Amino acid sequence: MATATDTPRGKVMFFEDFLYDDAADKPEYAVDADPAVNIVAAGEDGVMRVTMDGGQTNVGGIGFGQTQWFVDEGTLIFETRVKMSAIGTGAERFFVGFSDRQEDTLTEMPFTGAGTTLTPVADPEDCVGFFFEGDMTNPAWYPASQSTDALLVDGTLMGSASIGLALPLATVYKTLRFEIGPGGFVGTFYVDGHEVYRHENKSTPVVSASVGLYPLIVVTEGTAAVNFDIDYVYIEKARAL
Repeated sequence: MATATDTPRGKVMFFEDFLYDDAADKPEYAVDADPAVNIVAAGEDGVMRVTMDGGQTNVGGIGFGQTQWFVDEGTLIFETRVKMSAIGTGAERFFVGFSDRQEDTLTEMPFTGAGTTLTPVADPEDCVGFFFEGDMTNPAWYPASQSTDALLVDGTLMGSASIGLALPLATVYKTLRFEIGPGGFVGTFYVDGHEVYRHENKSTPVVSASVGLYPLIVVTEGTAAVNFDIDYVYIEKARAL
């Protein structure tokens, strides 16, 4: 099938700027109560905040509707702008991107990290995005994906310069963006406009083109109390003709 990208009608686009008072105002979204997820009224143009308590291990977040996105034809783009109030050094985990939500819940953190190693977990089976864990050797926003529980994109292979760009700073926003080409064979990941990682393999896609993916943000509470702010989420996909 052909795709059209030369006019607005040739793209499917999603943009969430959180310009409302309460997360409950979006009943099509999936929102967890612990960690608490809600709107920050004083945020810039609207901000969604996930409040993570210290010394807890709860997993949760927000899922942005039931629309499934595929990497079959046309480039799939995901972009978000996020910040942490503090950089935890325990098992605080964050994932932003797409997941198959294998068990249809928001309690599926796709990866764990230890030292310099990322490990995929059993649920979900397929996902792609950026992952952070506070107790890794270099706690950065690592590009990561898995397909059928196998780690495919491993951002720990980034060079030291890219890792430096991907290190978060407390109270400072980072813009995280990735672009997945048709069929999923090319994936390019950016932090604040800088390319930090590129996956290109004609036989091994970033993520399966046949799997429907849901946009979401998932966190795991750890040692430190952290407010995780999401300024916006933007998704774009070429529409098949």
